[in-house]
Amino acid sequence: MILKLGAIAAVSALGLSVYAFQSAPEVGSGAASAVVPATIPTGVDAKASKMIPARLLDCSLGRISNFDTQREQDPSEYTYSSRHKFSLFLPETPVRTAPPPEATAPPEPVDPQTRIVADPDGIARDAEAHAFDRVVDFWPQRVEMTKPISEVAVKLVVIDGIAPNQSTATMFLTSANDAVTFDLKNLYYGQCGVKLGNQAQAAASAAL
Repeated sequence: MILKLGAIAAVSALGLSVYAFQSAPEVGSGAASAVVPATIPTGVDAKASKMIPARLLDCSLGRISNFDTQREQDPSEYTYSSRHKFSLFLPETPVRTAPPPEATAPPEPVDPQTRIVADPDGIARDAEAHAFDRVVDFWPQRVEMTKPISEVAVKLVVIDGIAPNQSTATMFLTSANDAVTFDLKNLYYGQCGVKLGNQAQAAASAAL
């Protein structure tokens, strides 16, 4: 079934290898395929900062209970069966000036400081044994990330809806077999408060 997930701006830009996962079993019985087109920034304003500051996202993610596979929903329509605290740290990084790697190319190195800071309800517990292996960081437009669950599945994080002052953002989290296949039984979406720079670094360090 071909779907568009209204919560996601564009996850196909992640550079996930569809070929690597094409013979894999579905993540769960509720998995479904989705085609999610992407618009990739290819450069930055010459006046813009050359570095993206460190960021700490403190989120309240709801497990979507009314996802409609027959149409594209606006996130404002979602209802949730539960709420979960979730925190994620993204270290300082250079502003990206080129598209991410092709789907079949090796991933770019990921800063080992990139990590889940808090997940008290374990909504990403199945990936806790692994570090993030792919990050496409177009902050403040969008950030897309994967963390391996197994050889054939990943935890997928998409951050978008970033406020002009960068103090808030939205996050989507689920399990996936590739850039277009998602576990419909475990779709999480919600709002995040954002700390930047030294404040983010200090808060993340304090949580260790």
